[in-house]
Amino acid sequence: MMSIFINGWDTNLKFAAAHFIPEHSKCKRLHGHDYAIDLKIYGELENGMVADFVQVKKELRAMLEDVDHRLILPLNGEGIKHRKENGKYYISYEKYEMVVPEEFVFLCDVSHSSSEELARFFSHELLRRVKFGKNVKRIELSVYEGPGQRATWEEDIQ
Repeated sequence: MMSIFINGWDTNLKFAAAHFIPEHSKCKRLHGHDYAIDLKIYGELENGMVADFVQVKKELRAMLEDVDHRLILPLNGEGIKHRKENGKYYISYEKYEMVVPEEFVFLCDVSHSSSEELARFFSHELLRRVKFGKNVKRIELSVYEGPGQRATWEEDIQ
C-alpha cells in the first residue's frame, strides 16, 4: 500500500476560530486558536496516483473557509443551549451567556469543539465531499491547535 501526505501548515490548509469547552476548567472561557489540517491518504496506485492532490486540497480549503474566523458552536453540546433569533445566536452554558451575530457562528455537528471531535467531523465531511476511487483504503486527518499539538482521526473507508 502507498500513501500521500498533505501538510496543512505548508500548504495553507489553516483556519482561525474561537471555541469553548464547558466541562474544562480553563477552556470553558471563550478563546481561539490558529488551526491546521494534515491529511494522509492510503491506497493502491490507480493511474499512477493514490488520490488527486489538487481535488483534495480544493475541498479541504472550501471546508475550512466555512469555519474560518468564526465561533465553532457544537450542535450536540451537552449543557450548551442556543437559539437563533433575529439574526443572532443566544448561547448559554453553566453560568455564562453570550449573544453572537449569526454570520459569526459555525454550527458544527459535534458535542464538543475539541480537536479530537473536529478531526472526526472534518474527516466525515471530506469523505462526503470527495468521491475517492476504490483504490483508496484509509484516511488519517489531523487537526492542530497551533504547532506541536494535534488530534488525529483514522478511518478505513473501503
